[in-house]
Amino acid sequence: MRIIHAADIHIGATSDALLEAARLAMAGAGGEALVVSGDLTQRGTLAEFSGARAWVDSIGLPTIAVPGNHDTPLLHAGHRLFKPFERYTDYFGDLTRPLKAGSARLFPLNTSRGWQTRTNWAEGSVDIEDLGDIITAAASASEVPVMVCHHPFTPFSGAGLRTRTRRGDEASVRLASSPFRLLLTGHVHTPHAEWIHDASGSYLAVSAGTLSLRLRSAPPGFNVLDLDETGLTVTPFTLENGAFVPLPERVFPWTSEQPPSGADLPPVKAPR
Repeated sequence: MRIIHAADIHIGATSDALLEAARLAMAGAGGEALVVSGDLTQRGTLAEFSGARAWVDSIGLPTIAVPGNHDTPLLHAGHRLFKPFERYTDYFGDLTRPLKAGSARLFPLNTSRGWQTRTNWAEGSVDIEDLGDIITAAASASEVPVMVCHHPFTPFSGAGLRTRTRRGDEASVRLASSPFRLLLTGHVHTPHAEWIHDASGSYLAVSAGTLSLRLRSAPPGFNVLDLDETGLTVTPFTLENGAFVPLPERVFPWTSEQPPSGADLPPVKAPR
């Protein structure tokens, strides 16, 4: 089962050339499903949502999407406060649902908020009840369950952005003891894969890079994931000379043994 994993497209802060290069590379990769881990837009405007949906549809794959913190109206305080995801739902609500894709079943979780009682509204927040409902639903799935959200539950080691997801530690513990073995996220704008351990179990947290011009520690990129009952192979794609090219893959077997820590993706450097 091959999944294309993208995040942080930021329509409004990207370029047509970059998006077309990504579309061509994704077509060449031959994926069977597309996962978009949030931040489809930059300011949450109607025009940006329209452009984001047009690009997602152009990939031509069964898709699951989740909102990111940028997918709430930046310049409309009323909407941001009282109906932060109305525009997102209008354009992507039909893609924010569980999706069966080959040997995997993908489940969406919204970790973004229109506002919070802390200074940085961009940080994630996990609703533990929502998480519990998803874990319960996954228990009856015959396929490999995969969770999709925007914010990593816990900070990645060595990531360019240190996340502070509210209730993320509790969510991480619950995920580690659940049937889930894979969490697909965005937000950090850097390709990363890391085993997250807890006394009750472990799961693999994989983050995609960005398809925007808002770079941190890596150039634009996305992941190709090959998943089956035996394990996961992650191949990050990165932008070089106007085209997306694959970096060396990393293999993560599902085993009953404790997996190694710190299994990061190949390092990439941001362009000067």
